[in-house]
Amino acid sequence: MANSRNSALEFSTDGSVIIDSSAGAQGNFGAIQFLKDSTISVLEGNLIDGIDKLKTPLGAGTVLYGQFTSVSVSAGLVALHKF
Repeated sequence: MANSRNSALEFSTDGSVIIDSSAGAQGNFGAIQFLKDSTISVLEGNLIDGIDKLKTPLGAGTVLYGQFTSVSVSAGLVALHKF
């Protein structure tokens, strides 16, 4: 089986950061998992077109994949998975 980038990503091996509206986080994150309905207030990353369009309420269970460097939420609870 060929080794693709998608099958090589292992988000949980470097840990995760859980944030809510009391504090954001900076680092290298490969996925944002919404544990509760949440509203993004700050979202910065690389190689993502239209990133400002994601600053909207997103439902629990949603997962965003990309390369994120700074994330804050004005409401809710999210897990930021490091890579």
